[in-house]
Amino acid sequence: LGKSYHPGCFRCVVCNECLDGVPFTVDVENNIYCGSEETIRVVSMDKDYHVECYHCEDCGLQLNDEEGHRCYPLEGHLLCHGCHIRRLNIKLPSHPPPSYPMHVTEL
Repeated sequence: LGKSYHPGCFRCVVCNECLDGVPFTVDVENNIYCGSEETIRVVSMDKDYHVECYHCEDCGLQLNDEEGHRCYPLEGHLLCHGCHIRRLNIKLPSHPPPSYPMHVTEL
């Protein structure tokens, strides 16, 4: 790696676990990951996740490519479909905005 780290600062770039005294791997870009063997990772929203860390941020549902477990990202957050809809409903006004008059001209 060519760098010095405080023991508490040597952490996995995905899960932020301290790697002081435990096996780790390094990718071609010198990113540090926990585990001595190559582990399966999920790439979503231009980020790299351990499979077990790839879950809905609101309810904790494990996300994958199965129906009912797919990821519906919203504003940089990993969400399941239900939590995605819930967050959208929170942001929607309870009453629709006033409509603007529309003028139609016949040619």
